[in-house]
Amino acid sequence: MPKKIIQDIFVVKKNIRMVKKGDISKDPFSIEKKVLIRKNISEKKSDEKFSEEEKIYDNDTLVYEEKKKVTKNSMIFLWTVLIVVVVILIFILSSAFSTATLIITPKNQDIALNDTYNITSDKDVSTSTLHFQVMSIEQKLSKSLETNGEEYAEKKATGKAVIFNNSGTQKQRLTINTRLETKDGLVYRIRDSVDVPGTKNLAGVKTPGSVEVDIIADMPGDKYNMKLSDLKGDFTIPGFKGTTKYTTFYARLSEDVTGGFTGKVKKVSEEKLSAGRTELKNTLEDNLIKDAYSKIPTDNILFKDNYYIQCVDLPDDSATSVYNISENCTINAIIFNKNDLATYIAINRIKSFDNSKVDILWNDNDAVSLFGSSLKPWGETNLKVKFTGPAKVVWSFDTNEILSEIVGQNKSIISSVIINNKTSVAEIEANIRPIWKNTFPTNSNKIKVVDSIRDNLSN
Repeated sequence: MPKKIIQDIFVVKKNIRMVKKGDISKDPFSIEKKVLIRKNISEKKSDEKFSEEEKIYDNDTLVYEEKKKVTKNSMIFLWTVLIVVVVILIFILSSAFSTATLIITPKNQDIALNDTYNITSDKDVSTSTLHFQVMSIEQKLSKSLETNGEEYAEKKATGKAVIFNNSGTQKQRLTINTRLETKDGLVYRIRDSVDVPGTKNLAGVKTPGSVEVDIIADMPGDKYNMKLSDLKGDFTIPGFKGTTKYTTFYARLSEDVTGGFTGKVKKVSEEKLSAGRTELKNTLEDNLIKDAYSKIPTDNILFKDNYYIQCVDLPDDSATSVYNISENCTINAIIFNKNDLATYIAINRIKSFDNSKVDILWNDNDAVSLFGSSLKPWGETNLKVKFTGPAKVVWSFDTNEILSEIVGQNKSIISSVIINNKTSVAEIEANIRPIWKNTFPTNSNKIKVVDSIRDNLSN
């Protein structure tokens, strides 16, 4: 096949000479060869073709068609030129499609955790303290149950309110069933104990502390049902009557109070009611956990089981032949900023830590336990957290800076790059394609950077 290509490129020239019969002696062919050719021509049949070396013979002229031969040296030259052209084309194409891969091993250190830290949600506290945030998500779900008759029922209205503390900077503990009273004398009670934060100074303005609570009417009946717009004035706390706190503590509705009722309602067996509520709660809990992990803010982390789910039975709707039950569940998840947490632990666990930017790679077996002073740690400002198990501190490097150092440079520059980034990089391996190239592409987009620790973990 290559020979055919050569022949197509370099055309073989032909030399045509016409010789008179009388000048036949001047022809370069030998007489014997001429006679033989004449004989062959005379013996050919009319429909036979002449060979390339045969002559056309007529009464007056012999036409000689000679093939100019290509020498052996010419063929070698042609092949050499072709090979050089192919090599140049391959080189040009390979250079155009040159790529490189940098495998960077960042500086890292393994640590074994068995540490307990004080943490706070107060943003005004010094940054040397580890901070946490509470991410809350609320969902409601309903289900219909078949009824089997009617019965007399009394139900208390329920809702939510916000309690304010404007008495001073100290927090105030309110016990379960603390009363809240409207101007019209309707009494509601808080359903759980709670700490109401003290006042804060925000931008030079004294601001009362506050906390949201679930409330329930003191008595059943629809007269306790109340919309946000119905409340005339704030709730007072009768327990503080006769003290200065009676005027500095107050509450306001944060959602409608509903469900108060007395009279006949559709009846559902206790077995169906209990099974229906359990199903609603299980479904809501699963949904809330998935929702929480999917909605964690960027650069934050939620550790396994560091969340609390509370469910409240909403008032049943029995106005029709179908009995509707509803549940309201809330997840309160304790989350940390990844960068702040990594830096905090590195400072406490690594001697001579230089405050570089680091990450912590957690192990699946690591345990992170939270401790508060109440059954609702998500409502507290200060907690304790204990980290137990192996972890790896990994330093962060500047990818763009490293790329700017190597683009278009010889592969030997890697040693200098490692030295320049010794505070964050332990090792760099470079692979350039095609294999005979020793320089990196001039386009940084053609250089792939692989973090040998982080990328292997994600895979």
